[in-house]
Amino acid sequence: MTKDQNERLVLCFELISKSLEGLHEEIKQAGTRYWYKPGPQREVIIGHVPTEEDRIRERQGGNIPIEDWLRNLPEREDEPIGERERQWLKDHPKEVEKAKESDASPEVASTGEQDTPSVEEVEG
Repeated sequence: MTKDQNERLVLCFELISKSLEGLHEEIKQAGTRYWYKPGPQREVIIGHVPTEEDRIRERQGGNIPIEDWLRNLPEREDEPIGERERQWLKDHPKEVEKAKESDASPEVASTGEQDTPSVEEVEG
C-alpha cells in the first residue's frame, strides 16, 4: 500500500467514526423520548388484592377480631338459650314433652324416630 492509500483509509475511518458518533447521539435522544431514566428503587410492599369475599366481609364488619365481638356481648345468665330456641320450644310442645319423657334431646324426639328394637324382639 502506498502512502496516499494509507492517508485515504485513515480519512475514511475518521468519517465513518464521526458518522457513527452522530448516529449514536440520535439514537440516544430518541431513546430518552421512549424510555424514562429509572429513578431510585422503592421499598417493596407485599400486599393482598382483596377478593369479592374480602370486600363483603369488610362491608359487614367482618374484620373485627372475635375477642372484640365477645367482649361487647351482654352477659345474660337468666336466658341460657337464644330467642330462636325459645320460639322452637313454644312451637313444638309435643316434641318437648316426648323429649322430657324419654330423656332424649328435642332434636331426636322431633324426628319421630322410635327406639330401636332389641335383638330378641327382632328374632322373636
